[in-house]
Parts: sequence; C-alpha cells; structure tokens
Amino acid sequence: MANKKKRTPPRPKSGSRPPAKRPAPPGAGQKPAAAAGGAKAAPTAKPPRERTGPTRAERLAAAEAARRRKAARNRALMVGGLLAVIALLAVTVTNSRRSNQRIVSALESSGACEYDTRTDSDRGAGNNHVTGDVTYQVNPPSGGNHNPSPSPPGIFTADNTPPDAQIVHSLEHGYVAIWYRPDIAPPDLDRLKEVTNRYPRDILLVPRPSLEQPVAATAWHRRLLCQRPDVEALDRFVREYRNKGPEKVEH
Repeated sequence: MANKKKRTPPRPKSGSRPPAKRPAPPGAGQKPAAAAGGAKAAPTAKPPRERTGPTRAERLAAAEAARRRKAARNRALMVGGLLAVIALLAVTVTNSRRSNQRIVSALESSGACEYDTRTDSDRGAGNNHVTGDVTYQVNPPSGGNHNPSPSPPGIFTADNTPPDAQIVHSLEHGYVAIWYRPDIAPPDLDRLKEVTNRYPRDILLVPRPSLEQPVAATAWHRRLLCQRPDVEALDRFVREYRNKGPEKVEH
C-alpha cells in the first residue's frame, strides 16, 4: 500500500502575519468589588483652598476704620472752618470799631459837635410802621416806630415841616436829617442850606424849635449834636451815613 503524503500547511504570504495578542491589563473586564455591607465607597476629600483675600470680618473692620478716619477728618475740618469764621468775624468787628472810632474822632475834632447813638426803641426794621401820632423820647429822634409814609428830602420851613414819624421813616431809608433852631443867625442857616444842596437827594433840612443845640444831624440810630454849624463835621456825617439805613431805597 502506498504511503500517504503529509500535507504541509500553507505558508502565509509575506507581510501578512497575524497581529500578536497583547496581554490584558490586570483586572481588565472585572467589576470592582462592592464595599463590605453593600455601602458605596466614600468620596475622596478635596484639598483645602488657599486664601486669596481678606475675610468678611477683616473687610468690615477695615470699612469701620475708614469710616472713623473720615469722621475724624470731617470734625477737624469743621472745627477749623468754625475757628476761621470766628477769627474773621473778630477781625471784621475790630476793624469796624476802629473805623467807627476814626469817624467819631473826625466828627468831634473841632470841639463843636458831639456824636452819640441814642435812639427810641422799636420792633425792628420793617416791623415798626405805626399809624397815628408817635412821641419820641430822644430829641431829635434817630429811630423808633414811625409812620408808614416816609418824607421826601428837601429844604423845609415851619409851614411845611413833615411830622417826626415821617422823618424817622426817611432815616430808616438811609436819608439824613439836619435840624436847626429857628433862631440861628441867617448866615448860619445859609451854610446849612449849602450842605443840603450838595446832597439834594439825601438830606432833609428841618427847623425844630425844641432843639437843645443850635444844630443837629441824625441818621438811623446815629446823632451829631453841634453847638454851632460845623459845616465840615456835618458834611462828613452825611457822607459817612447816607444810604446806611436798614431799608435800602434808591435816592
């Protein structure tokens, strides 16, 4: 009997070798074992975050400190401003007193006139208008309650002299009254008229039989009492105190 020939398996073609199998990693395809008792595994704790800024308490403390600094600064500014105002007022009052003293010294320099600030009381500028007759304790008057209608400026005589209450209202408007006794010498009256004609919109020249001095001048709350017509003093009085009444009225 003839011997059977052994078959040789076919050789793979060059370049077509089957890929080699890589070993699977340990545990691949296996499910993780359940925790004892069926409980899930606890999550891994996260590491603590690093602080990147101040805490809320620190922010509140910083805000409170800033508020206190601001309040202290505002108080210091307020006190400084108040002290500056007080100093300014003190300087203003001092300068005003010195200026007034210089004016009074000039008015009294000749020895013929005396300055004072005597006046009747009133209820304040703008609240002292009254009707009817008004009697004044200060002669000649330089303030007090008065008639609602003021007198215009001008040269008056015994026949057309305005009532005192109207003249005082004119003083409140910044006019100046020059009073004279009717028995003064005619040349002295002419000199008073010359002063009046220099300021025709500011002066009332009025005769007054009850005047203790021969001549006097009054503005609001100011008086100049003269034993003779001191024209220079009267002129200075008018220049200093015209338009200085509490009620500003153009004239």
